[in-house]
Amino acid sequence: MKKKVQALVIGASLAAAMPAGAEDSGAVFAAPMAALQAAVRISNAKAGPAIVSDRTTPVSVALNAGTVKCSAADYSAPMLKVLIPALADLTVLNHRNDGEGAPCVAAGRCSEVRPEDVLRGGEGADRINVRVVLRKETSIQGLVCRVSLIETIETTIRGVAFRHERVQEVAERLASDCR
Repeated sequence: MKKKVQALVIGASLAAAMPAGAEDSGAVFAAPMAALQAAVRISNAKAGPAIVSDRTTPVSVALNAGTVKCSAADYSAPMLKVLIPALADLTVLNHRNDGEGAPCVAAGRCSEVRPEDVLRGGEGADRINVRVVLRKETSIQGLVCRVSLIETIETTIRGVAFRHERVQEVAERLASDCR
C-alpha cells in the first residue's frame, strides 16, 4: 500500500514533504518559512518599492479662492490645498478628499503656508508640471504576501511645493510569491 504524501512548495528551492496526518506538520515548515521571510525582507530592503510608473505631465490649473484654500477635509488640521480636476486623468488612485470638488494636492498646514502665498500673483490659470509616481510595495505577514500601491503626486505652484499621497492594498498572495 502506498503512503499518502502532502507537500508544500515554498519558492523554487524550498520544499518539504511529510506523511499525511503527521502530528508536527507546523514544525516541518517553520524553518523553511522563516528562511523565506528573511530572504524576502532582505530583498525588499535592497530593492525598495518597485516603480510601476513615473510620469511628469503639464496641466492647466485654475487658481482662485474656490480652488486654492485651507481645508481640514481628511486631515487633522487645516491644510493649504489646490483642487486640480485634471489629476483624475493622471492618477490610478483616488486623490479627492471627502467633500472637495476635485482631486487635490497639499502644501502643508495653513499655520505655515496660506492661500495668499499662491494667489499673491492674482487669480487665473497657470500651466504646471505634475509628477505622478506609482510604486508597488510588498510585505510578508505569516504565510501571506500583501501587495500595495502607493501613488505620490508632486508639483510646484508659484514657488510653493505641493504633494499628495494615497496607499491602497490591492492583493494578497502566497509568501513565496512576495517579490
